Amino acid sequence: MMNTLRRIDRKTSDEDAWNILENSEYGFLCTINPDGTPHCVPMCHVVMDGCIYFHCARAGQKLDNLRRDARASFSCVLSSEILRAEYSVKYASCMAEGMLEEVSDEGERQKAMRRLNEKYCPDHLDCPAYERTMRGMPAVVMLRLRVDALCGKANRGRLD
Repeated sequence: MMNTLRRIDRKTSDEDAWNILENSEYGFLCTINPDGTPHCVPMCHVVMDGCIYFHCARAGQKLDNLRRDARASFSCVLSSEILRAEYSVKYASCMAEGMLEEVSDEGERQKAMRRLNEKYCPDHLDCPAYERTMRGMPAVVMLRLRVDALCGKANRGRLD
């Protein structure tokens, strides 16, 4: 469960937090290693139906962690700028917590992959590279983070 922000004046509205999450280029997915330490990896993501979706290979540490303990967090930064003269940073960021799970429904997997492609390669949909990507779906694991807690934080940062 997320703690209350110390700098409550920097807390964004829930709508702005979702906006930061949806529009950030990438973020960091954190799972729990067997010894309780965090395992944090940068991930491309897309928001769909109030959940965060990621794709990954069929093997790896994050999947091992997920299969043992489904708790996870995801954090992202939409914008940041160092304000050297003010000893400050202008930023807009977001953190989400929830349960991470593998998506087994093929329709949902295809929809999430399509949305990822729309976000990251909008000018290259329905071309040979996109078709190859979609044909390769059997080799891909689609993950869904069901968001239980979300918190946006900004210091005069861009929220779009």
